[in-house]
Amino acid sequence: MQYVGYLLVLVHTFLLLWATGGFIELASAKVPWTPYTNLDFPRWLLPIHWGSVIITSAGFLLGYFTAWSKTPEFMLAAYTMLFTICVIETFGFMTSQTKYYAMVAELVTYAVILALLFKHTYFVDFFA
Repeated sequence: MQYVGYLLVLVHTFLLLWATGGFIELASAKVPWTPYTNLDFPRWLLPIHWGSVIITSAGFLLGYFTAWSKTPEFMLAAYTMLFTICVIETFGFMTSQTKYYAMVAELVTYAVILALLFKHTYFVDFFA
């Protein structure tokens, strides 16, 4: 299960870098990569979108590396924030034919990670 912890660190590191790139795209007229910000989203929503991902990923990484006892509770709040934004984006702005599948996949991912953080002995002991 220790390797799952490492995988979660990698995932949240990627999310932190991804969201940082999203903020750079928001602030810059031109970036040295193919822009990946969803053009369906209004500009006012993007700081909320990218900021929530940065808060979540940085919070997990800090919590993991310091073995902060409140990391599971923080992640519950953070994933709730992310999923709320996901629902708003999915029902309000997205046009993709697979938008509902993506939303369900996101929810399932959050639920699995939270179940591990709250219930698996390794993570319960790790964050004790």
